[in-house]
Amino acid sequence: MADPTMVQDRMQAKKEVRRIKNLPTVPGIVAKISRIVENPETSVNDVGRLISQDQVLSAKVLRMANSAFFGMSRKISSISQALVILGFEVVKGLVLTSSVFDMIQKSMAGLWEHSIGCAAASGVIASYLGRDDAEEVLVAGLLHDLGKVVLALNLPEEMKLVRDKVERENLYFYEAENLLLDFNHAEIGEWLAEHWNLPESLAEPMRLHHKPEKAVLKPEWTSIVHVADVIIRAKGFGNGGDAMVPSVSPAAWEILGLKKTDFLPILELLEPKLNSLKDLTALN
Repeated sequence: MADPTMVQDRMQAKKEVRRIKNLPTVPGIVAKISRIVENPETSVNDVGRLISQDQVLSAKVLRMANSAFFGMSRKISSISQALVILGFEVVKGLVLTSSVFDMIQKSMAGLWEHSIGCAAASGVIASYLGRDDAEEVLVAGLLHDLGKVVLALNLPEEMKLVRDKVERENLYFYEAENLLLDFNHAEIGEWLAEHWNLPESLAEPMRLHHKPEKAVLKPEWTSIVHVADVIIRAKGFGNGGDAMVPSVSPAAWEILGLKKTDFLPILELLEPKLNSLKDLTALN
């Protein structure tokens, strides 16, 4: 049952989130990149030059590109090289994520760790399954909890109430959101994806990572992010907002063709990546 003091504010809070036009965490460069990437005449060098105009952002993207995320056999030394090796969409995702998480409050540092951990796990699972789109799936894992960032930045009082309820009643974060706000971070992620014109391959995992059985366009990606989220929670890498570890959705097992015996080899592949990713927690 919802807290009486919050009932009258539910729709207003939802309207406030929907009214967000320009999140302060997203620089103009992201919009520019999105526009020029859609132009068939755009070259790798064009995009590389645009990103390179922001030296701090360029350094962060290169640091992430050279991290254990991708495990490249050779060092990526320029944005243009990163674009050639990783592709436009992956680099755009890294730019977006670096920019957004740069604004997270220190009290949310655990969410950054959780997100990069989920990204690494998503990439490992995709590779384990023999998929050739592991890098793109990784970005979906990286962005899956952006709705929590929006909530923290734009509705800080509501965020505090949700976190207090999580701790007080030992709930999942999204359960507390639903009880207090009548919407949750996954729905906010959907609104955000629509506003930023993100591809459905990223939007669906953001929207349905807790309910992969409802995915239609990208059920495999959504299921991978779901499983990765559960694994990272179980590993205690970072903090997704609560201390709970949910069960893996039976639908995700079926969609991906995974068995419980696959967990051990996946964890063996993931462990060294998580150890190597610890330096990235300093990005904030």
